[in-house]
Amino acid sequence: MRLDAPLSGESALIERIAARAEVAMPLPKGFAVQQAIGDDTAVIQANSHTLLWTSDMLVEGVHFRLGWIDPASLGWKALAVNLSDIAAMGGVPVGALLSIALTPEATGAWLDAFLEGWRECAQTYGVALLGGDTNRASQITVDVSVLGMVEGAPVLRKGARAGDWMLVTGALGASRAGLEALLAGESSRVDLTPHFRPVPRLQAGQLARQLGATAMMDLSDGLAADLPKLLRASGKGAVVHLAQLPVHPEAIRWAHYRGIEPALFAYAGGEDYELLITAPPDVAQQLLRQLPQQAGVPITAIGEVIDAPELWLEYPDGRRESPTLTGWDHFR
Repeated sequence: MRLDAPLSGESALIERIAARAEVAMPLPKGFAVQQAIGDDTAVIQANSHTLLWTSDMLVEGVHFRLGWIDPASLGWKALAVNLSDIAAMGGVPVGALLSIALTPEATGAWLDAFLEGWRECAQTYGVALLGGDTNRASQITVDVSVLGMVEGAPVLRKGARAGDWMLVTGALGASRAGLEALLAGESSRVDLTPHFRPVPRLQAGQLARQLGATAMMDLSDGLAADLPKLLRASGKGAVVHLAQLPVHPEAIRWAHYRGIEPALFAYAGGEDYELLITAPPDVAQQLLRQLPQQAGVPITAIGEVIDAPELWLEYPDGRRESPTLTGWDHFR
């Protein structure tokens, strides 16, 4: 896969918006934008503080179906996916805004259960609900914005260097397995928890930043979709060793059931919300030793960054192929 080719789909849409969204007015004294559109969060220098600001939207019929997900799990997920962005910068969440458009039928018991799931996630990760907005709609839409902060420099997508190792936290593919099982009407075959209640890797992201990770992002659209974004931002390429991908047991079980190679299934999965990290070999080795002990999160080396702007999948026999799998894209 050539990484210097023109963008398409959602990435092209974001680039189009960014090109037309320059700040027209200077910020107040003491404030400076360090990173705008193009990373997991915006980064704002506010006097002596470095602030992180992100938002994410969940739309009924696109991201969830009411007949599939219980409202408490949707409340958890709506906050957790934003916290994952903060984790990808190596930051700490501070507070959140919740804007929600509801059908009249969802303003009673459904909303109470949604807020219980939200509160469970907020208490787990120490996030205050600071405000937001409500509206009436024919379908439910949940729009969340989270403010975070980081001590020192955040880890951006654009710092990967040739020779860095690539690592991922946790295991991949379980959320995709859950979604496919739901679509097939066979949800009893798969544990749906990873799809409904992702775990933001906040402590892991903070440790990766402290140890010297060069680039980082969360895997919201899948490794196949998100790795090229990090590599494009860094102006680099990569080799991914398929045999080293950590595939979740649920993904292995579902992939075998569907007759799909598990590593390729996991590579193209989405909504894993694990962290993709690049780091020099010595830092990577520290992460492999320390992160499971200190953050309680498995981490695996999956490949290396190269200078050429190309992405290769390497099979166990040494054969390399340019990937055709693309992961999730709203506009493709």
